[in-house]
This record gives sequence, C-alpha cells and structure tokens, in this order.
Amino acid sequence: VSGGPSSSVAGLASALLYGVVAIAMNFVNKATLMEFGNSNFILILQSLAGIAIVHGLRALGMVKVTTCRKRMMKVLPLTLLYQMNIAFALKGLLRVNVPTYSTVKRLTPMLVLSAKVCMSKKLPHPLILFSVFMVVLGCIVAGAGDLSFDAAGYAFAFMSCSTQAAYLVLVEYTGSEKGVGSTELLLYNSVLSLPFLLVIVALTGELSTVRGAYLSATSENALFPLLLILCSCMGCLLNYSIFLCTMNNSALTTTIVGVLKGVLSTVLGFFLLGGVKFNLLNVLGISMNTVGGVMYTIVKYKRKALEMKKANGKDLEASIPLMRKEAK
Repeated sequence: VSGGPSSSVAGLASALLYGVVAIAMNFVNKATLMEFGNSNFILILQSLAGIAIVHGLRALGMVKVTTCRKRMMKVLPLTLLYQMNIAFALKGLLRVNVPTYSTVKRLTPMLVLSAKVCMSKKLPHPLILFSVFMVVLGCIVAGAGDLSFDAAGYAFAFMSCSTQAAYLVLVEYTGSEKGVGSTELLLYNSVLSLPFLLVIVALTGELSTVRGAYLSATSENALFPLLLILCSCMGCLLNYSIFLCTMNNSALTTTIVGVLKGVLSTVLGFFLLGGVKFNLLNVLGISMNTVGGVMYTIVKYKRKALEMKKANGKDLEASIPLMRKEAK
C-alpha cells in the first residue's frame, strides 16, 4: 500500500531510524574504544552478535536463511574485505576524532571512481571530478590544520576507505553478491570471519589483555557492559535500518539520509567525546570535504535520473511501432 497516511508515517519513521542509527554508530564505537581499546575482540563480539541475531530471527520465523557452503565460499573474498574495512575503521576511530574520521572516509567514492576510470578508460562528468577534488583537497587541508594529528589514525582510516572501495568494485564487476540476500550475507560474513579474527587475536596477544581491559572499563563505568553489547549489535541494527528505509522509501531517500547523517555526525563530532581542538584550517578543510561529499551525491543522482529518463524514452519510442502494428 502506498500513498496513505500509514505508509507516509512508516517512510518517515524508517528514514529517521536509519539516520539516528547511522549517526549513533560512530559515536557508540568511539565511546567503546575510548574505554576498551581491544578492537579485534570487539570484531569477534560483532560477528557472534550477527550469528546470534540471524539465528534468533530465523527461529522466530521472521527471516528465511539457507546455508550453502558453495555460496559461502563465493562471498569469501567479500567477507575478508568487509572485515578488513571494519577492522581498519575501528583502529582509525581509536586514534582520531569523529569529524576527522568522517572526513577521511569520504575519500571512498574517489577511490571507487579512480578504479572505474582505470578499467573503463573514460573520465567522469566535470562536476563529479570537481566534487572529488573538493573532497580530496578538504582532507589535505583538514590534516594540515589538525592540532592532534595522528599519522597512524589517518592511515587506518584511509585503509578502511581502500578496502571498502575494493569491496564495492568487486561486487559491481564480479556480481559476487548475486543470489545472496542481505541476511544471508550478514550471516556468511560473521561465520567466515570468526576463524581469521580468532587467529589475529591469538597472534597479537590481545586475548590475554581482554579480561583486564574489561574489568578496568567496568570499574570506571558501571554501564560499560551495556555499551559493549550495543556496540556489538550496531552493525546488525544499521543493516536492518538501511533495508527498512529503502523498502519504505527508495534508494535515493536512503542515500540522501546517508549524506545528511554524515554532515550531522561531523558537526556533533566537534563537541562530543572530546570534540576537536579548534583550528581554522582544520574546520575549513572538514567543511570543504563535507560540501564536496554532498555535491558528489547530488550530481551522481541527477545524472542517474537523467540516464533512466533517457532509457525510458527509448523504450517508449521502440514500443510505438509495435502498438501501431497491433492497431492495424
């Protein structure tokens, strides 16, 4: 049903849910890492939470999931890139503030665009090039004016961008996700990543420090266990909110909400969880980067809408002769 008051309320509610969850995720992760720096162990908890939630929903009959070893091995490269993206993201968030992290993460479309240009040998629209230039220049300016500059933090955030870009390009050019639902993909990612994460935690010696770090965090903050549980479940909640927003609205609405949450989380990041040491150059760079990101999204969707309009026009022109023949 569409067009009724209930569908409008559902659309608005799901868009708000996605925005709130997406904004909260960075801050929940950052708050957790500030008290409990064992990022690889957090990844294990997130994987376990993903498995438990999917199996719980399947037991309640809310989702249908078919486990197939062939399908799982098909998405193994995606799983590795997906987990590397999250691992680098958590490492980056541990070292830099939220606005800086968001600024570097906006380089992802530039990396995807660069890969596509290399593959297709075609330059994109000038406005897209300009918006990407704004994003990159803003990131450089922000880094130059960052009074709490952390090279390793920037490097981890950039590696997160790189692995996310590789994930997106691999999906587009290989169709690795075809025939795999979002719930199945979440389950496969969680199951396949666990052995690798356990090996990493064992080799880095992180496992031996988990108990002490947890007790220390709990002694300083009695609510830390709840924060850790929330952090573990945020990935599943984000996936669900994106799905709900797209189903009740459209992919365009979801993308617009994604851009708006990026702007809002950047603004909030100046004041929350330690904030940002004020520097005009840093603020200017983050602002340029944000404007470039918004411009990129607007230009991409306007061009996509124009291409769809042209395609529909061609289909209509092709159908007119057939309609005339049938009339005769």
